[in-house]
Amino acid sequence: MKLYKLIAIFLFLTSCADNDVNVISGKTMGTTYMVKAVNSTVSKTTIDNRLWQINNTFSNWDSASELSKLNSAPVNKWIDVSNDLYLVLAQAKKINQQTQGFFDPGIGKLIDLWGFGAVSSSIKPTRKAVEESKIEASIDNLVLDNNKVKKLKDISINLSAIAKGYGVDEIARLLANNGVDSFMIEIGGEVFARGSNLGSNWVVGIEMPNNQTPIAIKLKNEAVASSGDYRNYFIWEGKKYMHIINPNTGLPAKTDLSSVSVINSKTMLADAYATAMMAMGSEKAQSLANKLNLKTIMILNEEHSYKILKVNL
Repeated sequence: MKLYKLIAIFLFLTSCADNDVNVISGKTMGTTYMVKAVNSTVSKTTIDNRLWQINNTFSNWDSASELSKLNSAPVNKWIDVSNDLYLVLAQAKKINQQTQGFFDPGIGKLIDLWGFGAVSSSIKPTRKAVEESKIEASIDNLVLDNNKVKKLKDISINLSAIAKGYGVDEIARLLANNGVDSFMIEIGGEVFARGSNLGSNWVVGIEMPNNQTPIAIKLKNEAVASSGDYRNYFIWEGKKYMHIINPNTGLPAKTDLSSVSVINSKTMLADAYATAMMAMGSEKAQSLANKLNLKTIMILNEEHSYKILKVNL
């Protein structure tokens, strides 16, 4: 699963004795992953198998994935889906409502039109093409009922802004179910930490866009996910835009934010909320954070001197 959303998280990893900490790493979802677990016997094969299942469910880059098959399914036909896909779609619809449409995985065709998805293109669309693709592009046109889904319009769904976080949560669940009490999981920058790092806190750093000292965050039974514009952007009509679409306009988002980091008990929620907040700008993002009691760190852009805004922290 190839991803275009910027993740501005890196890990401060302390060295530990090899017999105490098991470190497993690899590739998944078009990015890399790392699992650092204390006194764990869970194998790399077990972790890789679960990640393969998740990627095989949510990938837009694999025509044989479950999501790709749903996207190619006919309109107004009920489709049986897996528990994984149903759960994430249900959560995505809920977050779509909470964020007033700023998080909308139903804009898959728009994402491809801009060249941010599985269909790569260096030629940017016309505003007329954007308007035409935006008409039906909404997850509102997807109906869910008892592990069945039905498309009311010919929409394409892209879950890249939530599926990676779900992958982190699922590996966390796998470890916990196998009796592992302390671990940290990272997939492409999305992080969840449980317990302690041999008595110390698990610590991650939010990268600053101006190369200043990163913002350190201590995590315990929490996740953090970030979205931003200072590594992955492009110029269109003479202006700088990020690789995140504003679903309400169909255009790449252009706000006063350089990055948003959300801390939550669930990585997939932090993942989705961070994306939505980047698309809506700091004023609406602060309002949403207060409304939902989300722990949030926002870094304003260069025009605002990279000011740091913290909500509920």
